[in-house]
Amino acid sequence: MDLETHYAIADKLEAGKSAGWLSEYLVSWHGPSGNLLPAVTVWREPDRSELKVRAYLNRLLANLVPQDKIDIAGV
Repeated sequence: MDLETHYAIADKLEAGKSAGWLSEYLVSWHGPSGNLLPAVTVWREPDRSELKVRAYLNRLLANLVPQDKIDIAGV
């Protein structure tokens, strides 16, 4: 796990929480030892559509988390 990247992801997700986009999030790392890649699961605020939250997260986490590793859990 790359701690610098982990903290960068968490900082951006905390900003998303503060801005009212997310209610909670989880950052996890998957893969073989020495080659872990980040994945994110978020819970959106009920008044935000999944489509808009996904677009927001794709911009927010660009170059940090691949789009296919961003999951939006049920509300």
